[in-house]
Amino acid sequence: MTLVIKISAAALVYICCAMLIRQYRPEYVFLLRFGAVGIILFLILGEASNFIDSVKEIFTVFNISSVHLTLLLKVSFVALISDFVTETLKDSGDTSLASVVTVATRVVIISFSLPVLKSLLVICSDLIK
Repeated sequence: MTLVIKISAAALVYICCAMLIRQYRPEYVFLLRFGAVGIILFLILGEASNFIDSVKEIFTVFNISSVHLTLLLKVSFVALISDFVTETLKDSGDTSLASVVTVATRVVIISFSLPVLKSLLVICSDLIK
């Protein structure tokens, strides 16, 4: 709960600073946004280790390969970065490039997911036999 409060506080400070800076130097608001994102990502990093530990525990309990865990983390990271870049491009008014980035990252996510699909098909074929 305190993480949500810290993230909300960082966002509110960003909004207040952005409103003030936008009046005098609107070109600096973009840099301020990156600073706010950096602070929020730093806050999330502490929580990410707890998440990874929980996912590792689930994978060991159900005897799932660590390769799948790596793929899950890669896909999650690509999705988060894609969302951030897409929203930033939309905010800057470049919606066509945002659409291209979205499609490109979907292709990357599908390519990352192919080994999991292959494993699933092997399991299904073993069940049929």
